[in-house]
Amino acid sequence: MRNKAYDLSSYSFSSDEQILVDTNVWLYLFPAPTGSSNKLAAQYSTAFSNLVSAKAQPVLDPIVLSEYLNRYVRIEWEGNYKSRHPKFKDFRNSSDFSTVASVAEAFSKKILSFCQIHSIPANELDLNQALADFSAGKVDFNDAILVDICKKRNLKLMTNDGDFQNGGIKVLTSNPRLLRACP
Repeated sequence: MRNKAYDLSSYSFSSDEQILVDTNVWLYLFPAPTGSSNKLAAQYSTAFSNLVSAKAQPVLDPIVLSEYLNRYVRIEWEGNYKSRHPKFKDFRNSSDFSTVASVAEAFSKKILSFCQIHSIPANELDLNQALADFSAGKVDFNDAILVDICKKRNLKLMTNDGDFQNGGIKVLTSNPRLLRACP
């Protein structure tokens, strides 16, 4: 079943909504210093501000926080430290990593301060379906889990990931590809 996409530039949040915020949005809101400057950052920042002003509830899944932390430190490694530490594990064991990780930790604590952690135990997720969709090449495993969480808790998903076209959920996005594919 196709998702239904809503354009964030004209979306009106309401106080009873719960919005699962995807990793890419957090990276726009709390970017790594060497991450590329992106016009999408302003769009998602405005949307997030509107979400908070409307008293809608941002929701976080630990998978998203893990992806955020991993991507943040890899962006910094690729941009600033790869020549000094050609292997990521060498970077992770260096004093340079602790500097980057402390900033990522501070941003993660800000993210946590905004969000409610969803309350679905892993044994209630449809892991078999997520694995089947993954092995068929339909979707990233973590994305399948996020769709399942949204379905089970009636959450909307805020994302810029163009892969979120299927699953039968509501998606809030600035991604024109998603908006065209999921009217």
